[in-house]
Amino acid sequence: MEKSWRGLNANLADIRQRIVQFFETEDFGDIVGVETERGHEIIVGDSKHYKMQNDVCIKIEGEPNDFSISLQTCKKEKRFAFPMILTSMFGGGYFMLKSLKSEEAMQALDRDFRREIDNIVAKCANTADSHSTKED
Repeated sequence: MEKSWRGLNANLADIRQRIVQFFETEDFGDIVGVETERGHEIIVGDSKHYKMQNDVCIKIEGEPNDFSISLQTCKKEKRFAFPMILTSMFGGGYFMLKSLKSEEAMQALDRDFRREIDNIVAKCANTADSHSTKED
């Protein structure tokens, strides 16, 4: 999921903090939020409510008046590179099922996050001061 906003003059650090709070209320573990060259990034671990195999990465990029927020799974290297038929012969069905359940959980998180992010951005509109904008 990626969504963009323009003309809101939003404090991106405040948005990051509110997103972290959302993940804390959803019982996600290992939440890390950092400032990057292009904006902010949050990486969260597994949750009791959303059973996913990979961590989740949230990126807030841009300026207070023109920014985007994206949600995606953090890429991990694939552990199994065997053909599907061979994998299913040796219990690979379990791994396939676990992967499908993880994808379902990510879709549920994406749906819930979309709802929450609109509220967060609305609360943070017109909160950026003149010092929070980047200068070239």
